[in-house]
Amino acid sequence: MTADSQITESLAHTLPPADVTVHLRPAQARLVSVAEKEALIRSGVSYGELLTPEKVPGEAQQEAFAQALARNGERVGGLIAGLTAQLLRDYPRPVLVSLARAGTPVGCAMRRLARRWTRTFGTPELPHHTLSIIRGVGIDRVALAQVRAAHPGGTLIFVDGWTGKGSIFGTLAKSLPPEVPPVLAVLSDPAGVATHAATPDDLLLPHAALNATVCGLLSRTFVTGPHELHAARVEEELRDWDVTAEYLSALDALTAPFGPDFVLPSSPRPVRPYQEVLRLAAELGVHDPHLVKPSVGEATRVFLRRQPAHLLLRDPDHPDTRHLAQLADGAGIPTTAHPELPYLAAALIAPGDAE
Repeated sequence: MTADSQITESLAHTLPPADVTVHLRPAQARLVSVAEKEALIRSGVSYGELLTPEKVPGEAQQEAFAQALARNGERVGGLIAGLTAQLLRDYPRPVLVSLARAGTPVGCAMRRLARRWTRTFGTPELPHHTLSIIRGVGIDRVALAQVRAAHPGGTLIFVDGWTGKGSIFGTLAKSLPPEVPPVLAVLSDPAGVATHAATPDDLLLPHAALNATVCGLLSRTFVTGPHELHAARVEEELRDWDVTAEYLSALDALTAPFGPDFVLPSSPRPVRPYQEVLRLAAELGVHDPHLVKPSVGEATRVFLRRQPAHLLLRDPDHPDTRHLAQLADGAGIPTTAHPELPYLAAALIAPGDAE
């Protein structure tokens, strides 16, 4: 048994081993409530050292996931296929390295699709690993070394689901060793920062509506000390709500109609779209860029695990942001419509919380 498989098995997650090697270790997190977390962050503690246990997905979340899969699923299947085909065309030995957690289901779907194309068309397979990256901490260098040792000579393609302001790409570029280029591939790139983007459009990817229950029950990643593999815990209490297998099967079916010759239409890259969001946030009294989370995916994350202060929507009637409007209404969070918003949505975090 390899060290990597020991890591994977000891976490007892529900991601299929054939789809991904998980480079995370089990550890005891510092568990805190949202309010406690924000107070600790204000005192200077890194959010990468803290973890808030996840709750059972609420009705709005579950409906948003199911409806996004039904509404956007066909398009998402095409985005996955187009991105996979592009990487296979552009790189002789690509290795997928998904950024846990939003990138992990995407990488799994790409790995499955490439494996099917290998059997049918003889194209190369796509190895897939997933590891942690934390803003303010950087990429997990221990995990990165494991991946590089497993694939000498391969080109690492870092995979994520979507972009917001581009903070993760910035963290990736700053924390990688000089000999590893920051090649980022995403499905949705409204920030306009990814090396490879299936679309620049801001759209609700189904798994953005859920957290652990669509990513093998893995928690958000955290650190417990320097020079150690980043950690996660398995959200055991959510096992009855786990839809990881069902989601990956759905993505598998949605990519089935496409072959490796599929090419996505090209679209112009957005140019610093978050500047307009920062301007609108400043008008509402929020001046810290870390408190401004643009894109429907990032806004959803804020409502699931943060203390939102305001919700900005391009179109209050857009189906991809209906769940955000419901969550905001239920929590008494003010919502403002801005037709000129470059993203579908943006969430502002309560001042004083600088994650």
